[in-house]
Parts: sequence; C-alpha cells; structure tokens
Amino acid sequence: MPTRSTRDSAALALALALVAAAPQAQAVDFVLTDVGKTPMSAQQYAGFQAAANFWSGRLTDKVTVYVNISFSDLGANVLGSTTTDKTTIDYSTLRSRLTTDARSATDFSAVSHLQTGPALSFLATQGDLTTRLDNDGSLNNTKLVLTTANAKALGLTTVNNAGTPDARISFANAFANSFAYSRVNGQVPGNKTDFITVAEHEIGHALGFVSGVDDIDFCIDNSAQCGLGNTVGRFENAPWYTPLDLFRYSAPGVLNVAVGGSPYFSVDGGATSIQPFSTGDYHGNGWQASHFGTQATTLMRPFVSAGQSYDATASDLMALDAIGWDVSAAAVPEPKVYALLLSGLAAIGWLRRRR
Repeated sequence: MPTRSTRDSAALALALALVAAAPQAQAVDFVLTDVGKTPMSAQQYAGFQAAANFWSGRLTDKVTVYVNISFSDLGANVLGSTTTDKTTIDYSTLRSRLTTDARSATDFSAVSHLQTGPALSFLATQGDLTTRLDNDGSLNNTKLVLTTANAKALGLTTVNNAGTPDARISFANAFANSFAYSRVNGQVPGNKTDFITVAEHEIGHALGFVSGVDDIDFCIDNSAQCGLGNTVGRFENAPWYTPLDLFRYSAPGVLNVAVGGSPYFSVDGGATSIQPFSTGDYHGNGWQASHFGTQATTLMRPFVSAGQSYDATASDLMALDAIGWDVSAAAVPEPKVYALLLSGLAAIGWLRRRR
C-alpha cells in the first residue's frame, strides 16, 4: 500500500469502534517467511506479525496462509506491493462453494443475489474499448480467478506448504526509515507512515481483495505484453474477474466490471451501495480497481497518509465475508444495521489524503 498504490494504501471513530469489538481468538494461521536480501530487523518483522495477528483475530477459517515478505526496491511513492498465487474456477462451482460456506447474514444476502446458471452477465469493457452488456457465455463469463488464500477459505485447494506461498509482499527500501513499526496507544508520529496499516492492507489483497478490472485496464494498452491481439473479442477467451467482482455494481441489478464508471460494493444485488470502488489506474479514476474509493478512510483504499493509523473497517470486513472468508460475528454489522453505519460515517465526514 503506497502513498500511491501498486498494481496488484485520523481513523473514522465509528467504524473502528465496530471493528474493535471483534474477539481475539485466532483461527487463520499466517506463516511469514523473510526472503529479502537484507533480513528484516526484529522490529520490522514484529510489525508485520502484528498485522497478521489482526487478521487472525478477525477471520475464523481454520486454514494456513503462507506469505513471503521482504524489503526491496519499488516504484516511486510505492510503500508496498503484493503478488499472489491464483487458481481458476467455474462460476457455478464458486457459487456453490460460497453458498455452502455461508454463515452470516452478509453471506446469505450475497449468495441469494448471485446470478443463476453457468455463465455471468455483466457490463464490461470490450476489445473495441466500448462498454456494453457481455452475456455470450465465453470464458470470461463462465470462469473466475481467485487467490489461493481465498481458495483455501472456500475449501477449493489442498496446496499447503511454505514452498508454494500464497502471496509475496514487498515493502519499499526507500521508505524503510519513514515507517513507524509499532503503535503507541494506537497512534504513530505525524511524520511517519504506519507500517502495520500498510501490512494489513497488503494482506487484504492476498486474502482476495483484488479485481480483474485492473488486468483489463492494463491490457487495453499492452495487448502484446498480455499475449492478446487487438480484436474486438480479445478479452473474451480467458478468465479475468474475481470473487470480489461478483459484488461490483453500478445500479440495482447491474453487475459492472468495466474500466471506469462509478461501481460500488454491494451484497444485495446493487440495491445498497456500501462503498465505492476505484476504477482503474490507467483509464479510470487513476487508482487501481482492486481498492475501495478514495473518499472514505477504509483499509482497502489505495493510499495511507503520514500519521494515520487504522485497521480494517466494517466495509473491508464485509467484502472479505462476501468472498468466502468467515468473519467473526462481532466484527461486522449485519446488513439491517448497515444503513445506520453509513449515515454515521456521512455525519463524521470524509478524510482526504495529502498529495
């Protein structure tokens, strides 16, 4: 998570109060392996472990997630970067697994609004760069891509060893001295970037907070690098979209995985907008689509400012709940009280980043 995020981050008191109620019993086990050329210091490693412990205390799936961590040279203004191992699955199989895995009211609402049948119908960016309804049953309609960590949460993979990490998370050497690696009374100095917030954000990507819209956004101008031609159907014959994209709407009943536009996260078929999504680094709003929008202080927005320190909000946790993680019941408000949460956040107002 950067001052500006890579491809692949004053807290809002009300949202954090809801998250803080979560019990601390751990379920998900994170195995962290330092693979950097220069080993992390004890303080740096402890900061990352604190971030992993946060997620372990919120997610009750009994799985092990392997993460290689390091400091390395990253792009300008980039604080952290995550790459993930991925697997492909039929939409009908994924829908079945999400239904079987449903535990919370968020889950039940989410799966009850999933499209039926073996193929999805959605608004999408086409090979000729128009946006229109895509319902032709091609591979991009019938198969989805998910991180192996997300697959583990749904019982879809048995690959489970340190030699096959689920994610590789790198932090910027250039910012090593700019991070605060611990919090004092939940705060960090005003001239430091909270390392724990950044690490929690990057783990969120590993867990499945990713969108295939980013790949389309990149490949629009890089067809050769993506192994594509420039035909109208160049995005049709491969899986692009992810479980998170099943909850990307632009209006009630309108699933929208196009680059740009005004998509938002919804677990009731688009009737309720929980948080806006970002829409694309190159052809969208200038921020990767694998993030919430920039207005609200959520963990999965695309940046973090110096002096800010926060954990996952209710919106972040609801997104992971919807894609198959079992979130502690105390950590996420049910949909019937979510309208009250949103109105409370609106009353507080949005905190915006410093350029």
